[in-house]
Amino acid sequence: MKKIPSVCLIAGLSAAVAISTGGCRSDAYYQNRAAERAREYLLKEATELSAEDKYFVTFNDPVFLTAPIIGSKDYVSGQSGNAPVLSDKLNQICVTWKIPGHEELYMVYGASNGRMDFWYPDRLIRKKVTLSKVGNLERATNLARIYALDNLFDLMSVKEQNFIRFHFPAVYETDFEPNFDPTGNAEEKDIEKARAQAEKSTQYSLVWQIPDDKDVAVFCGFGGPEMQGWKINFAGKASVEEFRKHTVQLIKTPEEFYRVFPEKYAMPIKKAKLEKK
Repeated sequence: MKKIPSVCLIAGLSAAVAISTGGCRSDAYYQNRAAERAREYLLKEATELSAEDKYFVTFNDPVFLTAPIIGSKDYVSGQSGNAPVLSDKLNQICVTWKIPGHEELYMVYGASNGRMDFWYPDRLIRKKVTLSKVGNLERATNLARIYALDNLFDLMSVKEQNFIRFHFPAVYETDFEPNFDPTGNAEEKDIEKARAQAEKSTQYSLVWQIPDDKDVAVFCGFGGPEMQGWKINFAGKASVEEFRKHTVQLIKTPEEFYRVFPEKYAMPIKKAKLEKK
């Protein structure tokens, strides 16, 4: 099987700040500054965190969870000199860390416009989030689609990429040999940690059978029950025969995928044939 190992696609907030020729700071500058404020606030308020937890927060980037704020006030005062922020552009933005070993998300709440130039921490929220089965399936499919576009452009034509983009895959439990050292430079302790994590998870493969292609597109990774937290380990193409050698069980057909999302996606006319033996 010709496969491409997984590549980390997380955009670091700690990238160098870009300064335009006109002297204006970029959005990344304000987001970086907000992340640092959130990090300091979290480390101060979350007294239950261990030294290892604090190390994780210190050296790992957060994600931003945003939603609009609905209100009637014209202005909301920021803490930076009581600078006004227009409410019609105001968002609640939680700077969030998922700390290993903790079920809760650690969310530092604040209000700001999208640039986050007046974002300040207001409170710490510890929130346990359980993704729905539908959410897990859709999230995994989107991850595979993005991965195909970013990493498999040399293996797939535009027609093949579009098929993956606009059709759902079949989902299988598989037993492929995983790749815990995609770059060839990983330390042994990191490889062992990844292997131990994989042993506690289930290997799922998302599979597209593209028309007029004798091979199938396979996106293999590990996740919890109902694909919760699924991440790609490797992806590529395999013959139908080779794939079947590593099939443990069929979990969901493409047709079943569409029935899960009846109001969002239309059922394609042509049905996949991979599951027929």
